[in-house]
Amino acid sequence: MKLYNTLTRQLDEVVPLNPPTVAVYTCGPTVYDYLHIGNWFNYVRMDTLIRALKISGLEPNWVMNITDVGHLVSDADDGEDKLEKGARREGKTAWEVAEFYTADFLKCMDLLNITMPTQITKATEHIEEQIALIKTLEEKGYTYVIDDGVYYDTSKFEGYASFARLDLDEQQAGARVSFNDQKRTISDFALWKFSPAGQQRDMEWDSPWGKGFPGWHIECSAMSMKYLGSTLDIHTGGIDHIPIHHTNEIAQSEAATGQRFANLWLHSNHVTVNGEKISKSLGNGIRLQQIMEKGFSVDTVRLNVLESHYRSQSKFSWESLEAAQNRLRDLEAWADLRWQSDADNGDSLRQDITAALLHDLNTPEALAILSQATVTAPSADTLAFLDEVFGLHLSTRSDITDAQKQLIAQRQAARNSQDWAASDTTRGQLAEQGIAVRDTPQGPIWSRI
Repeated sequence: MKLYNTLTRQLDEVVPLNPPTVAVYTCGPTVYDYLHIGNWFNYVRMDTLIRALKISGLEPNWVMNITDVGHLVSDADDGEDKLEKGARREGKTAWEVAEFYTADFLKCMDLLNITMPTQITKATEHIEEQIALIKTLEEKGYTYVIDDGVYYDTSKFEGYASFARLDLDEQQAGARVSFNDQKRTISDFALWKFSPAGQQRDMEWDSPWGKGFPGWHIECSAMSMKYLGSTLDIHTGGIDHIPIHHTNEIAQSEAATGQRFANLWLHSNHVTVNGEKISKSLGNGIRLQQIMEKGFSVDTVRLNVLESHYRSQSKFSWESLEAAQNRLRDLEAWADLRWQSDADNGDSLRQDITAALLHDLNTPEALAILSQATVTAPSADTLAFLDEVFGLHLSTRSDITDAQKQLIAQRQAARNSQDWAASDTTRGQLAEQGIAVRDTPQGPIWSRI
């Protein structure tokens, strides 16, 4: 299996350190609000990775974090924690906000048929591990303390800018973020933030440096290495994490262990709405619930995601959802042929789709291969395979009842005798039961509506 590796900027073979287990870490959500469709594109794509690894013969050990503390609203390590902001917005505690949106995230993961990770880890449940990692960095001389917290000195880490190919001189001139004049270098980042003087936060802990809370970046390093070891096989996330979050993860992890943090980095590209990046300020952060309220199924959303490659900048629109819905109906009608015609064993189809997915998760090509194969009825094994790789519930569609089959036979008899009124009446009865009938030279074909 080959994937595009952000680290090497080329397609690399997936070679696990401890086969057949493959250690995969995914940056999870910051649970201060509902996720939008751009977030769900990312998580469906990560699910596709896990499914593809499985069909390649590997056994993913998949860890995903929940950021429930420490993610500040600014990349400059200032401003308020997003959980505190959510609490102020809703008149709740930060703990209540985190619990509510974590539950909503997990519910939507289940709705979208996203594989449940082996381990879901919360930042607030791993404070000791984060403090221990900061202490290691301190002992190795990578940290310093200023008024608002403990910071990582990026100048001490050779090659800090190489992963994202950053221009640190340009950043130093103030191109990326506003500059805290106590920081030694503009790219330095907070490992531990102190609670503001005279204030008590909802979420704060004692530490060797004073009461406060961890920075956003340290949690991913601490938790991924606890559950997956010092070197990960694959680290995944959104492309927007490359220049800051993932760059900082590499710096602090490799400084602490002296080993490569991840052998392969896989990044999902942006999703735009009306040509613009999704953001709350633009009001274009469409939620999964809003999509479902418009009558689209979660399988339609999955198919819509799979129609674009994870490395392409995708365009979300209601028109693209409608097209995906029509395509899904065609696939479901094809799946219903399982009960009505002799099935093709589908060996060639499975081989071709597997080849497409194992070549950098090429889901558009895999779907094109599937579309070309829908001229013959699928077998139960073929549908089970398709559900394994696409997660569209094609294999769970059941046969119609004997009574419904009898109605189809009655309608055909009426057509043969040119009793069109009786034929239409029977068609209406079937439609009321969610069954559509299409007449072909080989006889009537039914599908569920």
